[in-house]
Amino acid sequence: MTHHLDESAAQSAPPFQPVEPVRIGEPGRAFTAVKPKLDQRFPDVPAYVVDADQVHDDRSGAGLDLRAASVRGLSHRFYGTVRQDAYARMLSEDGRYLVACVADGVSACEYSHVAAEIVTRIGCRNLAEQLAAVVPDELDWLQVLEKLVAQTVSAAQRIAHRNGDDPPGTDPREAGRYLASTALFAVIDLEPGENGEHTAHVVALGDTSAWLLTAGAEVPWTPLQEVKNSDGEVASNATAAIPVVPAVAPKPVVVRFGPGSALVLMTDGVGDALGSGTGEVGAFLAQCWATPPASLNFAAQVDFARRSYDDDRTALALWPSSRS
Repeated sequence: MTHHLDESAAQSAPPFQPVEPVRIGEPGRAFTAVKPKLDQRFPDVPAYVVDADQVHDDRSGAGLDLRAASVRGLSHRFYGTVRQDAYARMLSEDGRYLVACVADGVSACEYSHVAAEIVTRIGCRNLAEQLAAVVPDELDWLQVLEKLVAQTVSAAQRIAHRNGDDPPGTDPREAGRYLASTALFAVIDLEPGENGEHTAHVVALGDTSAWLLTAGAEVPWTPLQEVKNSDGEVASNATAAIPVVPAVAPKPVVVRFGPGSALVLMTDGVGDALGSGTGEVGAFLAQCWATPPASLNFAAQVDFARRSYDDDRTALALWPSSRS
């Protein structure tokens, strides 16, 4: 079907506002100089993935606004290498819980984008399946990690066979020569408590980080893991990456967030520039994400230009909302 606007309607329509590139401070020469190249080894992996959803609990009508974006970094665009970040989100079978994950493939391994996809998709699916029988406090996080290790090792074996290499066997460290990824999971109860707050269980493996953003606060960003290169007291698993995992699963951080706040999951492409959240990047993103932005604006904000920060970027943000 073709739609036509009459001349008067066209004249009264607001002018088109394109989504412009975002600069925070000095963007660096690479921001304008780099011409993206396609990674011909993996042409089916997109450079950008963008999401905007509303997820509600049918019983209470309360829920979350979701924005997510995964962007290939400047260094990967310059060298013509694939985006290695990934994210996923999934509802439990009964629709009460949202499971979300972001993952950062280890850049030293050629196939780490595969590991990031395994972590996000299979990890979310495993948690959603568990939630059919248990509440978030009873989730078996070690089972999740073991499942992801097995899937990643199997992927490494298939890659080695396809490449004509000696198979890596079942040793996760051998598989890690082909692919590895950090993992950050959040399980959020869509049904809020009496004070309107949602409860989230957050588990991190590696330097992918979760934050609470409180709009209008003097210090808007609160880290849920230790900030990289800081002297913080929060426990960290910054050196870990699937398929090499600790024998004991990381302990979940349980956090509550309500209206006027957001839960933000991000890879270190965003997190390193954010730092402690008190600088220029933190101020800019806190202002932009005080409320849910339009999806393409969110992607442009994740893809901000700032000198020396050229890694892949992924962020997934959740704001409490109610069905209108």
